[in-house]
Amino acid sequence: MIRWLLWTLAGLLVGIVVHLTTIVTLPRLSGQTGYQRAGAIAPLGRFVVLTADKTPLPLPDPAIVTAFCRYDLAGGPVHVHVPLNAGFLSVSFYTPSGLNFYTLTDRAGANGALDMTLFTLAQLAEIRAKQGPDLPVALRLQAPEPTGLVVVRALVPEPTQQADVERGLEPASCR
Repeated sequence: MIRWLLWTLAGLLVGIVVHLTTIVTLPRLSGQTGYQRAGAIAPLGRFVVLTADKTPLPLPDPAIVTAFCRYDLAGGPVHVHVPLNAGFLSVSFYTPSGLNFYTLTDRAGANGALDMTLFTLAQLAEIRAKQGPDLPVALRLQAPEPTGLVVVRALVPEPTQQADVERGLEPASCR
């Protein structure tokens, strides 16, 4: 009985080690990051709506419309404007390595849109020195890296409204 228990524990320990090693090394072994794949689809500073028939995602959720924009803060701050449609909407900010550093939903919007500006640490310190502290209507975000992705996800309430939600995201901008 003790021998069976020792073999079971040893097998469990080996399984845990293999599992953790795989999880830690897999991102380093993958050929391209999401940021690199996005670079092949979208230019800098422009939102691209991933329509249902043209998406690089392997199994996209049919109830969600996704749009993304690549940004580069080397040329200065980037202003992100996302119009709010009737349904749920979220905006997430990612580093090139996939780290999500900020997310907000449509509830944070004012005047029918979500407006925010991304800065590097130096740019944010400079703008605060000139204009003072942040205001509720002027959301200022510090990006941990100078490049990254802005991802917008909008809920499609009914399958017949898919095209309407996609059209609703087209005016989104990140310049």
